[in-house]
Amino acid sequence: MRLRRLRDFRRSGETDGQSAPALLPYWPLVAPALLLLMRLILSLLAAALLAAPAARAQTEAAVLQQAEQLIKQKKYESAYRALDKFDPRNGRTAVLLKKEDIVLNYYLMSVNHQLFGLQDLKPNQDVKQLRGRPGTYGMVQLPLQELLDSLKRLRPTDYGLDLGLGHYYYALQQCGCGGQELGEEELLRRAEQYFTAAHAHQREDYESHFALGFIRLYRKEMALAVEALERSLQLNPNYPNAHYNLAYAYTALGRPADALPHARRAAALYQEPDYRADAVGMVASLEKQLKGGAAPGLLGTRSQEAATKEQAQADYQTLRAQVAAAVQAKAADAPALTKQLFGLDPASDTMYGDLMDLYQQHGQAAALVTFFEAQLPTAPPTPAVQGQLHFYLACLNMELQRPAAAYPHFRQADVLLRKVTPATNPAFDIIKRGLAASRPKK
Repeated sequence: MRLRRLRDFRRSGETDGQSAPALLPYWPLVAPALLLLMRLILSLLAAALLAAPAARAQTEAAVLQQAEQLIKQKKYESAYRALDKFDPRNGRTAVLLKKEDIVLNYYLMSVNHQLFGLQDLKPNQDVKQLRGRPGTYGMVQLPLQELLDSLKRLRPTDYGLDLGLGHYYYALQQCGCGGQELGEEELLRRAEQYFTAAHAHQREDYESHFALGFIRLYRKEMALAVEALERSLQLNPNYPNAHYNLAYAYTALGRPADALPHARRAAALYQEPDYRADAVGMVASLEKQLKGGAAPGLLGTRSQEAATKEQAQADYQTLRAQVAAAVQAKAADAPALTKQLFGLDPASDTMYGDLMDLYQQHGQAAALVTFFEAQLPTAPPTPAVQGQLHFYLACLNMELQRPAAAYPHFRQADVLLRKVTPATNPAFDIIKRGLAASRPKK
């Protein structure tokens, strides 16, 4: 239907040579009512069109508020599901950024920071205590880099997406659980690039300024670190990590009087005993320095050896959780992740036991046999490593009812483990019974 022009309508009494309709004389009476009705319809239509975006905005605001309330209740999986139900295609910036906040801050396990395990926790449970431990998770897939990059190409002036990309790359650097193709320096460079762009367009939060402060501390750019951390505290005065790192930066700049109030505030805010101990130690050192003592060291109160051991344990638990998720999902990268875990300590009894549990739990004993067999030629040629590989290959083959394949591994395990293990070790009883059960019949 084409739009009519004004001259297409005839005034009352005009004809084209044919008789006018009988009702035409009543047009002057009807016209005002029709015009009033048309105006009413148009006004209602205009109001509906104007109200539609507002209604949608209110719906988005409502779901974001709902998610925030669920987060406060530690219902992290429920919060994510509510957002995903509202925007399953990840086309809304605010909703996607809230999803990112949930998976990056509250995940209990992740695979390359693309597949995340979430849970609704009880009031007395804590993410830090549960992260990396075995459990049943609600798995969600959120390829953040791909999604954020795609939206940024569509909306180049939406700098909330830059903020999201900065958080993503910073999170990868901090946890070491993804982005293997990018080195640490490149991850920090990208985080800094996106945070800087976002801040230049008034998109900021206390965490992004804290991250920039950390990056500057990492590069020993102490004055720039102070600037970023001060801004982080303007946005959230009760963030203990920002107070602690700011005290660290001021101390490195030789400004103990400026450092001391932030060290004291960090000590007051920290709930974790180890972190509080570090802050209390810094306070004592700064107070001593201000009374004429030596400048404090900047390694904290814990010894470097203890910190390194603690980090190694955390790395193991994080990687173990990644392997668990990959094995459960039968992901293509499960062997590669398993090899990373194996490589942390090929002689560790704990590691072999964990791998046995993870693979057997999901009915994948045969896949673990294939993996262990592939390690025999390349694993360290020590009796402890080679002996355990043969031992667990023997046990797995017996479980799979392959006694002929198990027998030579039992024999090799017996020879190798006797070189490094006391004869009273229960493993030798298993080997003895395994040899009897798998010995070829004559």
